[in-house]
Parts: sequence; structure tokens; C-alpha cells
Amino acid sequence: MKSKWTRFNKYLYNHWKAEVAIISSGLAGVLFSLVNPYLTKLLIDDAYANRDIRLFLVLASVGAVVFILNTLLNSIIEYFKLRINRLVIFNITNDLFKHLEYLPISFFKDTSTGENIYRVNSDVNSVGDFLCSTIPGIATLVPRFLFIFIIVFYLDWKMAMLATLLIPFGYIHPYLFGNLLKRSALSVIEKSQDIFKRLQEVFSHMHLVKALGRESYESERFEKSFTERLKAELVNTRLAGISNFTGTVLNKVLIGCIALFGGYRVINGTMTLGNLSAIMIYLTQLIAVAKSLGSLWQKAIISSVSLERLDHIFVLKTDSQSEKETVDGRIVRGEVVFNDVSFGYKEGSLVLDGLSFHVKPSSRIALVGPSGCGKTTLISLILRLYDWQRGLITIDGVDSRKMKTESLRSRISLALQESLLWNDTIKNNILYGNDRASERDVIKAAVLAEAHDFISSLNNGYDSIIGEMACRISEGQKQRIAVARALIRGPAILILDEALSSVDSQTELKIIKNIKNEFQETTIIVISHRLSAIKEMDLVYFFEKRDRMIVGSHADLLNISQKYRRLFSGQIEDVLYTRA
Repeated sequence: MKSKWTRFNKYLYNHWKAEVAIISSGLAGVLFSLVNPYLTKLLIDDAYANRDIRLFLVLASVGAVVFILNTLLNSIIEYFKLRINRLVIFNITNDLFKHLEYLPISFFKDTSTGENIYRVNSDVNSVGDFLCSTIPGIATLVPRFLFIFIIVFYLDWKMAMLATLLIPFGYIHPYLFGNLLKRSALSVIEKSQDIFKRLQEVFSHMHLVKALGRESYESERFEKSFTERLKAELVNTRLAGISNFTGTVLNKVLIGCIALFGGYRVINGTMTLGNLSAIMIYLTQLIAVAKSLGSLWQKAIISSVSLERLDHIFVLKTDSQSEKETVDGRIVRGEVVFNDVSFGYKEGSLVLDGLSFHVKPSSRIALVGPSGCGKTTLISLILRLYDWQRGLITIDGVDSRKMKTESLRSRISLALQESLLWNDTIKNNILYGNDRASERDVIKAAVLAEAHDFISSLNNGYDSIIGEMACRISEGQKQRIAVARALIRGPAILILDEALSSVDSQTELKIIKNIKNEFQETTIIVISHRLSAIKEMDLVYFFEKRDRMIVGSHADLLNISQKYRRLFSGQIEDVLYTRA
């Protein structure tokens, strides 16, 4: 755990000046807190005993000044602590988000959105709060402990020795309860994370929940999950209560033992009442400091749960960290070559097995195959969203693994069946493909995607907000906006992966013809199950097997591949029936 805390301590080093101010103020506060007990001794033994009103007023005035200065220092400390806390949490959150963004797509396949949101929110707060309390805490508590012990030893060495023997028993308590509280905190975190995951899914699938009338079912599931978390929190609260109770009792027992010994010495005349009063105040402070150090240790154990969860993310390699020997190449021609490529999402289960094919520059091809054959996987490999296990993929003659992903993806545009639009204006959704484009470029892309007419008919036109998951427009309209977003990039390679499946076939053909006319130097790859769209392409690449790609015109493939004929037999019969 030590090395992990060291890794996160860098966020404090950026604010070392404020940390110095906190520690300096804390040390000054330590000195002020040591004055009052000694003033108490002087009041009892000198001012009260001698009925010296002048000394009483002087000591009372000194005590008042010390109190005011101590309160002022505490206010300064709290201000800087809160300021650093906010800045540290901001920096950790910012770095975590950036790191998450650049993690491979496989990471997001294995984790949920709710889980990552919980890390960015609750785990970061937990780690940030501990970081901002540990260094100033140790820096002020340890000197305070030593100063108090020295003063008590000076006032009465026998009392100091008794305290030395008893105080170590106070550390057994936080050590024992720390591990129990850590397991309890982990249980609360896991159950809280599950609630975040479920909430995210329910809110993003609310249309389905309502369409199937599952509101009651989801309410019951949420209540059950919330009840489980409540039980875990109650266990944690019970443990914390027991820990606090036993800790308080133990401290009182320790103070009581010391007080009994001191009282005995006052009665037999070996110690003055003022001395005992001052020593007891000092020892009360000493035990409180010991308790604070124990609590700090206990908090470290509990916070280590969140730290380990964050550390698990930060140690994962991002795409950019895996590109130390890559080149900043730019795709111009759009040539794609697969040479004996094998890939599988899981070890021992290949989706592609020694697949080879060649897409020439400026080609217009249809990528066809039965559902689940690996078409979308192939597109993901072109974009290098995954790394393949064997073989070579080149773009414009360059091994794509040696190209920076930013350079590679900047010249490839992709539109998917699921449009993935933002809760923003239509204009900003299109500009997401190229934020340097002009308003004229936005309109041109929309015209090519046959979206301009319906956008213009909206009350606010291109400034219309489309809602979360674009709930205010139809599926076909979503897809046309997504295609416009892809076109505005001016790509060298354009991929339409079932991107027009919700658009009628006539509109789809218009869009494809618009794209072919406008982007004559662009390699266009269309994945579609519609025969009308496929026939618009110059060549068809038929994914017959995981190791075999058949290339030819639609007519050629009908003659040479029985599987290809079966794939479109229903649509061919419909065409023949319509003609008849």
C-alpha cells in the first residue's frame, strides 16, 4: 500500500506552499495549545493560592489572547485544507477521466458505465480526502505528541513513565477494528456501485421499461439493491459505533488510571493540585493525539479500498502508452490490406483465422456476410480498436500498429447502426465529426446525408436540441445526422456499418449516390443486408468463412457462391415477384 500512496501523493506536491502554510499554522497552534494547561497550573498554584488578583488578570488576559490566536490559526488551517482538498480532487478526477478515455475499448467491454462513474465520483473523493488529511495530520500530531510528553516529563517524570506504559494499549484498538472496517467499507462500495450500474441502465433504457410495463419490476429491483446496501451500511455503522464506544472507554480507563495515581500523589503531598491539573490536561491531550494517530491509521486502511480501485485503473496501459515506436502517418489513398490476420476476443476462440484480402484505393465496396460472421470486428481492426493476434494489416502500405491511433482514426469516418448522438443541437452533433468545419460545411454534409430538409422543418432548425439519446427525432433521422457527422470529416476511408438500416431504401440509394459523387477519391466500405445498397457498390467482399473472403461483383458472386445466393434469396425472389 505504501508505494500506491506514494504514487498519489504527487497530487499534494503541486500545492506544497499551501501545505507548508497548513503545517506551519498547525505547529504554531500546537505551541498555543501547550500554553493553556501551564496557565491553569499557575492560576491554581499561584493566583488562587496566593489570592493575587493582578496575576489572575494577567494570566486570564494571556489565556484570552492565546485562545483568539489559536482560533484564528484553526480558521486559516481549515481554509487551506478545504482549498487543497478541492484542487486535489479536481486533479485526480481530471487525470482519471483522461486515462479512462484513452484505455482500450476492451476495458469498457468488461466494465460498466455505472462502475466507472462511481470511481470518478466516490472513490476519488475518498482518496482525495485522506490525502489532504494525512500529511498535515502527521506533521502536526507527531511534534505535538513529543512536546506534550517532554513537558509532562519535565513536570513529573513518574506520571510521564506511567503514561508511556499505558498509551501503547490505545493503538491495539484501531489496528483490530481497522481491518474489520475495511471489509465492511468494501461491501458498501460494491453494493453502491451496483446501484449506480442499475440506475444508469434503467435511465438509458426507460423507453423499453415503459413499453413493456416494467416500472414495478424495476422499482422492486431498485428497492432490493438499496436494501442490501442499507444492510451493509448498518453493519458498517454498527462496527464504527462499537469501535468508537470501545475506543472512548479505553481512553477513559487509561486517563482514569493516570488520574488515580496522580490523586494518590496529591493526597500524600508529593504533587501539587495545580501540577496534577496541568499534567492531566496535557495527558488528556496526549491520549487524544494518540487516538487521532490511531484514527489516521484506521482511515488509511479504509481509504485503501478506494485507492486500490483507482490504482487498478491508473496502472492499465492506455493506447498512447502502447505507441512509443509509432509514426505520425497520414492516410491519403485509403488502401486496406489484410494479410493472414487472426483475431479473437477470447483466447482460443477466433473470429478471424488467417484472413487475407485487399481493398484498393478509392474503391466502393460492400462488405457482406451472415450475421455474426465478423464484419463489425473487421471494421474494429481497421480502426485498431483491438490488436490482432497474428498477421498484418496495412493502411496505405504502412503497418497500422506502427501508426499513431490519432493519425489513423483522423482520416477514417464511421457511421454505425446505433447513431450515438449527444443531447445537444443538431449542428453541434454534426460538428462533433470536425469542430473546425464552417456552418456551410455543416449544411453541405446534411444535404449529402438527405437530412437538410427535415432539419430545416424543425422550429429551431440546426439549433434544435435532440434530447438524451436523440429521443426527439426518429431513428431514420438519427442515422442521417450520424452519416452527416461522418461526412464532414472529409475522410480517406468512409465506413457505413448498417448506418442506414432505419432509412427507406429509396432514401438510402440517394445518400449512397450523393456520397459516391462527392467523395470520388475516398474508399467507401458499406455493410448492409439490403440488396439495393449492395448493388450500388463496384465490388462485393463476401465474408464466406472466418478465413476466406470472396471478392467480385454481385452478379459474379451469385454465380460462384451458393452461400451468397442463399443470403439474398428472399430479396431476389421479392424483386422477381415485383417485376412479374
